[in-house]
Amino acid sequence: MLIARLLAYAAAASIVAGCAVGRDTIDVPAPHGNNPASGKLVRIESVLDKREFQAAPPSADIASLDPDEDTGEGSKARAIGRKRNTYGKALGDVVLPEGKTVSGLVEGAITTAFQQSGYVVVHKGEEGYDRASPVSAQVTDFWAWFAPGFWSVSTNHKSEVQITGNVGALSGEKIIKTRVSESKQVVTSSDWREIVEKGLSAIAEQTKKIIAP
Repeated sequence: MLIARLLAYAAAASIVAGCAVGRDTIDVPAPHGNNPASGKLVRIESVLDKREFQAAPPSADIASLDPDEDTGEGSKARAIGRKRNTYGKALGDVVLPEGKTVSGLVEGAITTAFQQSGYVVVHKGEEGYDRASPVSAQVTDFWAWFAPGFWSVSTNHKSEVQITGNVGALSGEKIIKTRVSESKQVVTSSDWREIVEKGLSAIAEQTKKIIAP
């Protein structure tokens, strides 16, 4: 039994460390909902990515990019995590594909939350946009990481989003913070996508709570 557990841990650790050199692209689908047949109109004016990246973060839960890769604003906008070896050393990046951004994913989560709460979300150019209640958001934290343990590997995601508007119970600015974690015996590259999707679901749920009357 002990040998089996050690082998499972070794396999998990090797996957966390494996393919760690270089940048990986993981396609995470943006949350998507449908407008109700009727309801108060809301427009999402902007979702800005205000995350701060550190060149040499002391822990895996802090946003950073590999200095050997492109570290421009475009890469930061797509970054969702960074791989590390079993000793905690930061290695290759994990980013969204071209055309997708963290702010876009968060906008999808917020939009879905309003739709599921009975609001009709309208976009620029659509009927009712000018008279819809404006909502904006700033993303100050959004990051995923893996943490190897002795018997398992945990996948983690955290976020902090400031939402501003006057809709339902939301009056002025509110800050939501989320944290999700899962324990796995063996992890694969798809687990990056899975944990970020769970993080987005948590953002949507927290948004629904702050707008509920």
